[in-house]
Amino acid sequence: MRTRTNSKPWPSDEELVREILAGSQSHFDMLYSAYFPRVYRFALKRLSDVGEAEDVAQEVFMTLLSALPSYQGQSTLLVWIFGITRNKVNRRFRKPRPRLEPLESGSALDVAGGEVPTDQAVEARRVLVRCEEIIVQELTPLQRRIFHLKHLRQQPIRAIAEALGKSEDAIKANLYRMRRSMSEGTPGLQSVLRS
Repeated sequence: MRTRTNSKPWPSDEELVREILAGSQSHFDMLYSAYFPRVYRFALKRLSDVGEAEDVAQEVFMTLLSALPSYQGQSTLLVWIFGITRNKVNRRFRKPRPRLEPLESGSALDVAGGEVPTDQAVEARRVLVRCEEIIVQELTPLQRRIFHLKHLRQQPIRAIAEALGKSEDAIKANLYRMRRSMSEGTPGLQSVLRS
């Protein structure tokens, strides 16, 4: 067994996964603290964009939660997590980048007005209302502030941490918990986001 700096024994990968799947928050926090910085640095090195790297790292841990039951121990947990990270980063490279044009150009004013099918619009509205309920009813005041700064003001994690007097890891952990609450409390959220 490996040991951590605070002299608590570090569990084996299999034990860590087993405990997380059994619902142990402390084991998930242990995994998150150990691997999030590495995942983030890897994404940042590949993408060269702080915001994109933060998003990828958060997506990796959201995916990790749903994929963890499929971990079979054929590789180390770190290798397995980096496989997920590499896939998320590669998807960012395949994603078409929006073309930016000055507002003065004529084509920037010609926005195509596509109609969204009614059933998709109704479902998107239902999901949006549910997300709003979760934000108001289930998030702490600190989490609502972080949500506002990250998603409405589009501030990087470092700026949010400085503004709120918290560590960057604390901000990342809160963002993760908020996204998990949204995902668990809003059936259909992922399908609306993909469409």
